[in-house]
Amino acid sequence: MRYKIYLTGKARKKLDSLNQKSRRMILDTLSFLRDYGFSQRLDIKKLKGFKNHYRLRVGKYRILFELEKPDKIIIYAILPRKKAYKK
Repeated sequence: MRYKIYLTGKARKKLDSLNQKSRRMILDTLSFLRDYGFSQRLDIKKLKGFKNHYRLRVGKYRILFELEKPDKIIIYAILPRKKAYKK
């Protein structure tokens, strides 16, 4: 299944602020997610306490997203690991 991926303004701003290597790694991973979906090759886990919210691990970053429709993914945060798991 091919997904449509959307980034919120906050996620786009964070992506643009990353160094070229990290940005390329994240964009490549998002392209793979778009084309192949929830593959075992990707480290995706469902977030506890939320309906249809997931995290995708890409190196030292965590991408938080919501599966809104069967084919629509909204990325709402790209965070370093430390910030992603703070309560």
